[in-house]
Amino acid sequence: MKQIKLNTTNRTKLGGNNAKRYRKCGQIPAVIYGESGEKNLLINQKDLTVALKAIVGKAVLIEMEFSDGTESRYAMLKDVERHPLSGDPLHVDFVEVVRGKPMQAVVPLHFEGEAYGVKNENGVIEVHEHEIRVKCRPRDLPEMIVVDVSAMKVGDRLTVADLKAPEGVEFETPADSVVVTCNLVEVEEEPAPAAEGDAAAAGDAAAAAAPAGDAAAQPAEAKPAKK
Repeated sequence: MKQIKLNTTNRTKLGGNNAKRYRKCGQIPAVIYGESGEKNLLINQKDLTVALKAIVGKAVLIEMEFSDGTESRYAMLKDVERHPLSGDPLHVDFVEVVRGKPMQAVVPLHFEGEAYGVKNENGVIEVHEHEIRVKCRPRDLPEMIVVDVSAMKVGDRLTVADLKAPEGVEFETPADSVVVTCNLVEVEEEPAPAAEGDAAAAGDAAAAAAPAGDAAAQPAEAKPAKK
């Protein structure tokens, strides 16, 4: 289990305008929710950026340290609001994790190995689930669940039931949920171009098959009127 520490200060002024002022000063507004109550916080932008990079693709516990002297809390990242152009964090939500109590979390799946079907059977790996819900104590939280696809042949599939849960971890995603499949690559064959002789013969056949009514439909040659 990976764990990082994040220092915070209390946020006393709420509202959009105040949030903008904080961000101009390099402080990102944040909130932690949970059993101990809601707490409005500010986090140094540089520290937050480092922390967010460290937890990409992993399930990580964050120890939140508070400047007011209250006891630190463990938390997990819940949501990050980002600027639509720069991608910089604008606001962050955390959810509290209580020490010693079972918790629910979403853990990323990490796929490794080159499938037999891909190497030898013109297959392709298709991932259906990129994460899995688990239940465990905080100390047992895995950073990720590794899925080895190297033995998969074309037509094979792995479900949640085929995955091995780490000790102390229980999968809560339904056991019959398909995680990954190995499928045959279908190649569409282009029709061969017709030979010139065949095309000419087809044209003659089409002309011969034209209904007689077509000729009758042509305008008759005008005859001179009798005087």
